[in-house]
Amino acid sequence: MAGWLNALTILFFMCVTQSGFASESASNPFLDAPDRESTRSIIEDIRQYKLDYLLNKEKLKSAFKISKEQGWEDLHLEAAALYSELLFRQEKYDELTVHLSHYLNHKELLKRNDIYLLFLETKLKSLTRLDDLQPAKELSKKLEAQISQHSVNEKIIIFRALAYYYTDTDALRKTLNAALEGLELAIKSNDIASQGYFYRKIADAYNYLNDKEKAIYYAKKAVSTFESTNDGLFTSKAYWSLGNILLENDDTSNALVYLNKALAYFKKVDMKKGLTFAQYSIANIQYLQGNYDAALVKAQENIKLAQSAGINDMQLASMILLSNIYIKQDALEQANQINDDVFLIIDKFSRSIYKAEFFGERYELKRKLNLTDEAFDAIEKKLFYTKKHFDATSESNIKALQVKFEVKEKEDTIRKLEYQKDISNLQAKEEYQQKIIWRLSATIAFILVLVALLLVYRQSRQRKKYHRMASTDHLANCLNRRGILATANTKLAQQNITVAIVDLDYFKKINDEYGHDVGDLVLIAFANAAKETLSKHDDFGRYGGEEWLFILNSSDEIVVHQMFEQLAATYQKYCNNIDALEKDLSMTFSVGVSLGNKSNKSLDTLIKHADNALYQAKENGRNQVIIN
Repeated sequence: MAGWLNALTILFFMCVTQSGFASESASNPFLDAPDRESTRSIIEDIRQYKLDYLLNKEKLKSAFKISKEQGWEDLHLEAAALYSELLFRQEKYDELTVHLSHYLNHKELLKRNDIYLLFLETKLKSLTRLDDLQPAKELSKKLEAQISQHSVNEKIIIFRALAYYYTDTDALRKTLNAALEGLELAIKSNDIASQGYFYRKIADAYNYLNDKEKAIYYAKKAVSTFESTNDGLFTSKAYWSLGNILLENDDTSNALVYLNKALAYFKKVDMKKGLTFAQYSIANIQYLQGNYDAALVKAQENIKLAQSAGINDMQLASMILLSNIYIKQDALEQANQINDDVFLIIDKFSRSIYKAEFFGERYELKRKLNLTDEAFDAIEKKLFYTKKHFDATSESNIKALQVKFEVKEKEDTIRKLEYQKDISNLQAKEEYQQKIIWRLSATIAFILVLVALLLVYRQSRQRKKYHRMASTDHLANCLNRRGILATANTKLAQQNITVAIVDLDYFKKINDEYGHDVGDLVLIAFANAAKETLSKHDDFGRYGGEEWLFILNSSDEIVVHQMFEQLAATYQKYCNNIDALEKDLSMTFSVGVSLGNKSNKSLDTLIKHADNALYQAKENGRNQVIIN
């Protein structure tokens, strides 16, 4: 059942987007008078997540209506974009379609890129709901092609929309890429709400890929980020996501704390999707704890609620849960009837993985009932939908082959049982059946050899991957201490090298005044500057903290000086692009250099001489190159 909870939780979080915690004002939620500044204030507060969409829907409707009546064109377009998002959250899809059709043809909208993109973000999410995904695919391609043409804040809107679309279409690697790029921009622009959004998308993607450690880490980041805002819906979704991940890791007590926090909001705003997922989770927890009677009642209630709200995934998931409860109660006929009912409407499931998991459970049930033909059919369909899921999520061919072999192995087991039964009943067919078994065994052996070879190949690639990871500083995306020392030893065995140690001046002050996040951006800026400056024959790596080790091919003092002068200018240029730093802030570094020569073949000695020179540079006032 954890697999269902995992996959369906992520679907829920793809279906709702951002808003904020804020209770309705005790005063009339409508604007009392057509005051332009009051209208602007409401629009800005909702857009900046100081007000919750659903809890303040009347205020937003009023701002939308008044701005139109008063002819405040700029405010009205912005209110209309937010109103489209409100319609999406309220699941008023027909009204939303008419609204988008009207405003996306508005000639003034093309002059407001950010507002236009807010409309397109809502449109892409609404198109993703359709059975025909071609319009959504075309719009996503259009947005992808335009990313480079937009400002930072506009790019954040595009990445939010794309992350939503990618997740809903199983393109999880693209989800991670879009979320990580969007997160970097959101951090640079101090867009807290979008940071939380991308953290949650990353957490949901890793949870869906069953990487629980990363999923928990990013889910907690999403929670802490949203708790610093007034964004009620996103905070609740972050609670919900973290709660379900913890539940799958058997941390029931902490999971329930977060789930109950989320439930309080969903009940307050009467969100149908939230309520169906809530009841499913409660029923599933009761099922896992062995409270089958209570779980059965809750599952039956949720089937009706999901069906009336048109939430197909939750309707089917709750029916499957009900069937599993009947199995635990030894009511196999009732379980079989519910299972057959699901089978008849299985196409209502939105994802291949849901169908694959259903057919896996159907196979087990049909085997219990000795319905061999239906069990065969179920196992074949599980293979089909599992492969379809792996194709959709761009998993490697080896993983698809592993699943194919696992299913094939189960299929062969069934066939062997059938042949044994035929042998006992029809002795005349013994020779024929033995030949079939031999052929099946040979097939299994062949598959085993093939899979073994593929696994060996995969392990070889994994070892190389881990070696690269062990030698890489993942923050700066360059060699780490181990990597650069290994490179230095290799080069020193072949030729003379020059060793330089660079220390970023007053780096601790940057961390203390601006925070470690900005400090990390400075380290990244230096690494990027070094990559741009060094020749292809030179190497560098992060030696530790803010210290860097350079391995240079030249032993010419003039060339070395010129290289570090160029590096200093490039480093300053990159730092100027860090928004959080003061624009006139001088960013410098100190360098100690040890020139290589034929008599000096010890890396330890070269590093020691460079370190002594660095000490002298710092003693002399920093921001200089000392050559030993």
